[in-house]
Amino acid sequence: MVFCVAGVTILAFYQGPELKSLNHRSPFHQISNSHARVTAHSKCTWILGIFLMTVGTSFWALWTVLQGPMLEAYPSKLLNTTLQMIFATVQSFFIALAVERDFSRWKLGLDIGLIAVLYSGILVSGISYYMQVWVIDKSGPVFLAMTMPITLLVTIILTSLLGEAVTLGSILGGVIMVGGLYCVLWAKRTEKLDVSKQQVAAPVQATQV
Repeated sequence: MVFCVAGVTILAFYQGPELKSLNHRSPFHQISNSHARVTAHSKCTWILGIFLMTVGTSFWALWTVLQGPMLEAYPSKLLNTTLQMIFATVQSFFIALAVERDFSRWKLGLDIGLIAVLYSGILVSGISYYMQVWVIDKSGPVFLAMTMPITLLVTIILTSLLGEAVTLGSILGGVIMVGGLYCVLWAKRTEKLDVSKQQVAAPVQATQV
């Protein structure tokens, strides 16, 4: 837990120098540069973003904890994922109606936007949610929560491969968080071994008595 908190702190407060990317021809370089020239965020926007991120993370943690008792009552993981996708689609539709009234912005073309929508819908939402429910069913919500730092490490690697800037702070924070994950997994394995030894030793002691 200490390693995870230290890794998050480094990510939040230490950026460090930018490291050279493995791919010098980024397919998103022109898009990101034009977006950086147009977009300027105020301090109030940053505070609102941090608040919304905190609320989203808290609700995700609550969702993770509630999956355990829900799977005990309704063990169908596929039905669970399907219902989540249906309700998420309905909610996203009404939120999009409230935020973006220009329906011409809703059109999808044969560009990176279409790839992002397909990737988010198929992998991030469909397959990823099903795998998360499967992990919760097999190992519990704590195990799923502790494996989430791996996504940060994968993000750093893919960012470097796509030619985007990677900072030293993100790499250090990711390594420390993965180290914390390893410590938790080692502790859980040690605890399981101790419990199994006690279960084996209990019948032997009972027969001796």
